[in-house]
Amino acid sequence: MTIIDETTNDVAKTGVSRRHFIQGAAATAAGAALPVAGIVGSGAASAAQAKTLRIATGKQLYPAAPWRTMDGSLFIIGATGEWLCWQTPDFKLEPRIATSWKSSNGGKTWTFKIRQGVKFSDGTPLTVDDVVYTFQSVWNATSLFTKKKHASKGNFTGIMSGPNQVVKVDAETIRFDLDIAKGNFPYDVSSMSYGLCIIKNGVDGSDAWTKDMITAGPWKMTSYTEYEKTTFTKNPYYWDKDYNCGFDNLELVQFTSSATAIPQLKTGKLDVIGAMEASDAAKIDKSKFDVTSLNVGAGLGHVHLRADFGPFKDKRVRQAAALTIDREGYVKGVLKGVGGLIGNDNVMSPYPDGAKSVAQRKMDVAKAKELMKAAGVPNGFDVDLSTWKRDDFDKYAQLIKSSFKKIGINVTLKIDGSAGGNDVYYAGPYDSIKGKVLAYDNNSWMASYLGITDWAGRGVPDQYLMREYHSAGDWNDAHIWNDELDAAISAYLGAMTPAKKKETAKKLAEIQMDLTPYILAYTANAIGVRRKGLTGVSANGMGQYNLKGAKG
Repeated sequence: MTIIDETTNDVAKTGVSRRHFIQGAAATAAGAALPVAGIVGSGAASAAQAKTLRIATGKQLYPAAPWRTMDGSLFIIGATGEWLCWQTPDFKLEPRIATSWKSSNGGKTWTFKIRQGVKFSDGTPLTVDDVVYTFQSVWNATSLFTKKKHASKGNFTGIMSGPNQVVKVDAETIRFDLDIAKGNFPYDVSSMSYGLCIIKNGVDGSDAWTKDMITAGPWKMTSYTEYEKTTFTKNPYYWDKDYNCGFDNLELVQFTSSATAIPQLKTGKLDVIGAMEASDAAKIDKSKFDVTSLNVGAGLGHVHLRADFGPFKDKRVRQAAALTIDREGYVKGVLKGVGGLIGNDNVMSPYPDGAKSVAQRKMDVAKAKELMKAAGVPNGFDVDLSTWKRDDFDKYAQLIKSSFKKIGINVTLKIDGSAGGNDVYYAGPYDSIKGKVLAYDNNSWMASYLGITDWAGRGVPDQYLMREYHSAGDWNDAHIWNDELDAAISAYLGAMTPAKKKETAKKLAEIQMDLTPYILAYTANAIGVRRKGLTGVSANGMGQYNLKGAKG
């Protein structure tokens, strides 16, 4: 019997996270611009189709070591890798390499039991030493792409101080000694976290390792063609004998957009497109294909407003900017009522223990003008907005531009259309408060005065809070450093009961909306399409597909 600590059962039950289809060559603030939808079909297909499942993805990078890769490779890692636990489409946690976990010491100590008899794809046993090595390695890992500290380490920002806090207890047990109490810690070591699938003890993540791709997941990579596709065959050593996937092979086929993938779906060259814009979904023949629109509540496009420098340093200006947006009109008009839900400028509201009692922020231009006058900028100012051109982000940027103009804030759009976003999205440098050095240098998405970054779906809001809102956060692109906010975050993270979670979530949401370091005009829905006759294909909040029992 699997034993899961009761504090981990109070998890979000919103739908599958929205995924962005297009993937560039470098990481975003969420680091997970991946296609995904919780896609489930029905019926039957031809024998030829049943041998190989073809899924459209965005652009994938080289298959680097899990904790040294960038976003695009997470498609590959999702197929080949295995985690301590797996985030399901409904944001629950499912045991994988760990068979059980529990907390002690008031939530500051977490102990995981490791599954026995698991083998890597080369047939060698997976042991507790491999698990310990995996988590200790992230502390010194550097990205093969940027040569900087990799994003995986940021999973433990403010939670753990170093690798010595990952401890082998015995041949079946691993322990994490945290710096703070954390009720949702198992999510941090699950598939929702960057590249934290289990790797072999001693693997250094070099380019040479990419040719071997020795992992413990259900699929083994057989070929990789840059910007075209990655192919897989079943891992003969996979531990889950009930996997029973009806496909012998898997292909992840790369496209620049969902629109370019649709023709191949129609001609039978694709089986699944994981995510698309509402306008593309409207063109799909529903008699031939199944289209899903899932309310996700956790796929967020964050408009950051630099709280440490320039006009946005005054929270009244940030509040004013947020009051200019017709959120309902955007969701109904641009997103066609199926592409997203109205957002409320805090990351707590979408979750079950979030702040449903916090009043919805609505457009109020008159109030916004009053705030601008009080802040000493009645006539507005000029500012650039930086982001990538992908999915609906160009439309989102246009919304910000037209909305801010109502109060005299003149926005010049800097939308990068290149594959990697290097021309604009990583533009700078920009000024910052002396002494506040973020994990990434000042020549990144976190440096612009105004920008849009995206977060993929997390099962709990913890990583948003610690990495984006906390003073110590490595992805704090708003540059918000506030003691009251930090304290509220700590209180929420440390809450170990559902009642306490809800209590602390409300206060936290109120503080976020008062400070308004980010505008969250909407939360995105995952719109997916697949051929009729396909069953058992689903994806979790980080874009990794689960094909257990897939057929058709």
